[in-house]
Amino acid sequence: MTRITVTVTLFADLRRFLPRGADGPQRYTVPEGATLADLLAAVGVAPGVELTAAVDGELAARDTPLSDGADVMLLSPMEGG
Repeated sequence: MTRITVTVTLFADLRRFLPRGADGPQRYTVPEGATLADLLAAVGVAPGVELTAAVDGELAARDTPLSDGADVMLLSPMEGG
């Protein structure tokens, strides 16, 4: 099975999903054809966690397919007004 590697940056309280002692962007390897939802599962983010995601600088939904070398940013949803 072909695998791809993506870089994930976690912001704000989502940093709790970083591996213990880790800091900064992390690399994850997922199967080719994986979606953002598959990556979130690999990171350990439960399906019900609210977040905003961007893939290569574009807002992304959980069903967004990932490509090799993609840059993924995960942010907590903004609150307030």
